[in-house]
Amino acid sequence: MARRRGQQGSPPPMKGFRPGKAPAQLRKRAAKQQFGEMNAMQERMVDLFADRSPEEARSMLGRWRTGSLIAGIVLSILTVLAWSWSWIAGLIVGILASLTLFAHLRLRAQRAQLEQMAEMVSKATGRR
Repeated sequence: MARRRGQQGSPPPMKGFRPGKAPAQLRKRAAKQQFGEMNAMQERMVDLFADRSPEEARSMLGRWRTGSLIAGIVLSILTVLAWSWSWIAGLIVGILASLTLFAHLRLRAQRAQLEQMAEMVSKATGRR
């Protein structure tokens, strides 16, 4: 009986295991092993960057910075409107606005470190 094409004794190729196309779980595990001890926030960032190329990670960080700035400005405007309606509502919205603007400032300050981390994770996972 003649063998069909592709049945030369080797198992069929599995989806996700082509060269350079490892499954996300394996890429994340490889990146975590390379970095060693990390806190919970760093692990979440590695998980986030493991599925993206450095360019995609930079654009995502840019969207975060822009979004946090816009949200902070909108919440600041809503603080003034809420303050005129009720001081309790104004206080709550003001706290949210200040937290959002603080997050924006942290993202701006840590931009270089986050981009460097994205580069290192992409090297560890083989994503370029």
